[in-house]
Amino acid sequence: MSGNSGILKSPQEIERESYDIIRKLLPKDIFGKEDEYELAVRIAHATADIEIAKTLVFHPLFISESQKAVEEGLPILVDVQMVMCGIKNYALDLNLDVVCNISSPDVVEEAKKLGITRAALAARKSLKERQFGLVVCGNSPTFLYEVIRIVNNEEDGFFLPKAIIGLPVGFVSAENVKRELTKVEKVPFLTNLSPKGGTPTAVSSTIFILNKVRAKRGKELKYGQHT
Repeated sequence: MSGNSGILKSPQEIERESYDIIRKLLPKDIFGKEDEYELAVRIAHATADIEIAKTLVFHPLFISESQKAVEEGLPILVDVQMVMCGIKNYALDLNLDVVCNISSPDVVEEAKKLGITRAALAARKSLKERQFGLVVCGNSPTFLYEVIRIVNNEEDGFFLPKAIIGLPVGFVSAENVKRELTKVEKVPFLTNLSPKGGTPTAVSSTIFILNKVRAKRGKELKYGQHT
């Protein structure tokens, strides 16, 4: 096809060139650790947005503690189905459960009675039922608010997660709740200070952690398993 030479490339070539471009545009010195920079590169790749990667805030123990939680086989709690769909195959490869209760009939019914969001109630009920390693939020600020409230209050009967990925998107409450997350001391976190976020940021961050464990266990990382 004339005129298309230079446009059609192999998937591996496209991915390699994408990472080359990102590494030229994303300053390495704004990140404290090599792993933090590599995670930021993957978020930039997943979103085609260098600026969102620049706004990331890492708790100093986030990567080590989230990796430890995965290695211990603890389940992952997510805010919405889209995030679950993005990570479930990677988690399954490590025999990890991924839990999303936002559409559970009891959550839908009770949230309506209480006049709160399903996401907030799903967080509350889930953290009361079992121990989670990673809690991953890519969409719902109210989900993340509830997680932060539970962590800060250390309420009886609740299990605190081992690490939090808090990257909800939106112009209402999203940036405010992420600023609240940066004040949390009891649980390591990853977040960003801007209204930007969403499923691609949350999924790519989680897969980065899962792939660190997969690599440690000698599992092959094929094309498309970076982001």
